[in-house]
Amino acid sequence: MNRKSVLGILVKFPRPGEVKTRLARVIGEERAAEEYRIIAERIMENTFPGESGYEREVFYTPADRKDQFEKWLPGNVLVPQRGADIGDIMSNALHDLFACGAEKAVLVGSDIPKLGRDIIVQAFRELDRTDTVVGPAADGGYYLIGMRSLHEGVFRGISWGSSGVLGETISAIGRLGLTWSLVPALSDMDTAEDFFRMKS
Repeated sequence: MNRKSVLGILVKFPRPGEVKTRLARVIGEERAAEEYRIIAERIMENTFPGESGYEREVFYTPADRKDQFEKWLPGNVLVPQRGADIGDIMSNALHDLFACGAEKAVLVGSDIPKLGRDIIVQAFRELDRTDTVVGPAADGGYYLIGMRSLHEGVFRGISWGSSGVLGETISAIGRLGLTWSLVPALSDMDTAEDFFRMKS
């Protein structure tokens, strides 16, 4: 099997109270979970590989809900997320992709409404000429990261959840002597402000 380019998508099960907790404080847990489910399903549809030349795997959490994920997202390769924080989770997911034979691996989240196949294809193309690729998020973080081999140091010492995540990550990439490129910036949906802006 040709596994030169593999996309990993980080997905949470859309159970009220366990997803989009900041947004839920304003619009309620049920609605926040439903909005997350809708966006995640849109991303799954819009990043379906088709004839685009890459494969796709879903890194899911909680690990004990595989049966529910199989019903919700049938036909996808499902791998449980591992790690104490988002940095560990991303590092471990990339490790798993490379361990299974990927030559280029890209990771994305599942709460970016405008994410589509075009950006995924662009990210893999960028990896033909750079060691890493990053997709900036409007809140100062990032929604996409890709590599040609695992560099765990990219995920070390990052202030996860802050507006400095992107800058700290680019600095880490530079300290490791790696080259990097960017794909277009997109907005995720974490807060009520994000939600109402997207709905307007």
